[in-house]
Amino acid sequence: MADFVGIEIAIVIVTASIILSGILIGLGRAFGYKKVEHFGIEELLQSIVNAAIIGSFAVIIELVDAVSSSIVGDSCPIGNAISQLSCTLDALTVSLFSFFSELVKTSNLVGYYQTLSLNFGSFSISPFTNLSSVSSVLSLQILLTNLIILFLQLNSQIAIFIGQNALGLLFPVGLVLRTFFATRRVGGFMIALSLGLFIFYPAFILIFPTPIYEIDNSSINMVNFTNNSYYAPIPVVDLNDNYAIAGKLDIMSGRCTNSSNSTGCLSQNISQENFTLENLSVDFSSDLTVITQSNNVALSKSLLYSVIAPMFSLILTFVFVRELTSVLGSEITFKTIASI
Repeated sequence: MADFVGIEIAIVIVTASIILSGILIGLGRAFGYKKVEHFGIEELLQSIVNAAIIGSFAVIIELVDAVSSSIVGDSCPIGNAISQLSCTLDALTVSLFSFFSELVKTSNLVGYYQTLSLNFGSFSISPFTNLSSVSSVLSLQILLTNLIILFLQLNSQIAIFIGQNALGLLFPVGLVLRTFFATRRVGGFMIALSLGLFIFYPAFILIFPTPIYEIDNSSINMVNFTNNSYYAPIPVVDLNDNYAIAGKLDIMSGRCTNSSNSTGCLSQNISQENFTLENLSVDFSSDLTVITQSNNVALSKSLLYSVIAPMFSLILTFVFVRELTSVLGSEITFKTIASI
């Protein structure tokens, strides 16, 4: 059976309430006070219910932990659902930070070519000026990535808070308050809240697929793009070469192959250390299109996991806590059990 934080306090509370109930029953019978005896019996029943809650809580934790472990897999160590959620959020944050770094590098490279202008004295041309739209998309993706990282850090802090206080504070205090007649409903609410936050809230988030694969795949695409020597910015010392700009533009447009007779293409081929253009996929515009689309997929799934999933889980947890509070906060008597 699962051994969770606060179980020792819960056992002490239940034991003390059983002893107190026994004392009330004994005093009521000894002095002939039926009300005191009946009150002691009712409190004894509530103590038994509290003991059943502890046992059920432990069994549910064990079951949910096994299910969440199968969902998470080997990416996080075996533990309870809230710790696995925290581990998953941290791993996702690390992947998104790498994604963010590569996105900034890609945006800088696109910005370089976007502002590139060739001056021929009487006129000038900017062959990549239309990249401004791509640059705007990448800028929005950078802002969205930063916002998603912020949401992930917020969810991680919430998970840490729940892991530290749900069973160590809310659950024992809820048992104490439920022991007494005047605070029974408040105690039932705190028990239901601790159960919902510690088990159901992380479990409903973990059922959503993590976007780590899509994020890492997009990061690899951007790494390949920025490390492609054919897309590297032209060194200043090469700008005096008549074919430096022309050859670079031909290659980046995808028009150069090994069969090309263009002097610019040939000079660029020779400088690539025996790598041939036929063996590479070199198309600046197409590669940018693939990158922006893969980034959109990665960011949409990240937004789903960092915002939509917690909201969905929070709504279900609220419904669960509300329904369970009405049961745990009510007077569970012999008549109630007999009617069930």
